[in-house]
Amino acid sequence: MGAVTYPNKDVEQFIRQHLVPVQFNVAEQPQAMEQFNSTWTPTLIVQDADGREHRRSQGYLDAQRFLGEMVLAWLKEAIDRGDFTAARDRVPEVLERTKGDPEREPEAQYWAAVVGYKASGDAQNLVQGWNRLLEQFPQSEWAKRAEFIKA
Repeated sequence: MGAVTYPNKDVEQFIRQHLVPVQFNVAEQPQAMEQFNSTWTPTLIVQDADGREHRRSQGYLDAQRFLGEMVLAWLKEAIDRGDFTAARDRVPEVLERTKGDPEREPEAQYWAAVVGYKASGDAQNLVQGWNRLLEQFPQSEWAKRAEFIKA
């Protein structure tokens, strides 16, 4: 990823704006694998300043999929700390950066509906968002997590 993904200008900009990157050379620091409960490289772990993990990904990611993972982590960080105003503000960028990604777009829609509900208290935001998810990505793991909404 160091040769292709990280040098991408959009990746560099997103990291600079939203993250504090830390990279370990596991050949030189093999204890990092155990410390971070990782058995494969590359492993991306997004934590907050208190060390709480918000997302983990293992294996190579091109720039688009990397950005999808990072925006989802950025959104989940706000959700996990209960800041649904910040999460609501992040949703448009998350939806835009995951658009067309069959793995990450359904997840983005799932969490966007959760944020819409939590930010407003209106359950219709959740129902409408998850129904869109069910229509657009009926076979996705995220649609399966939301399919009870039809009942």
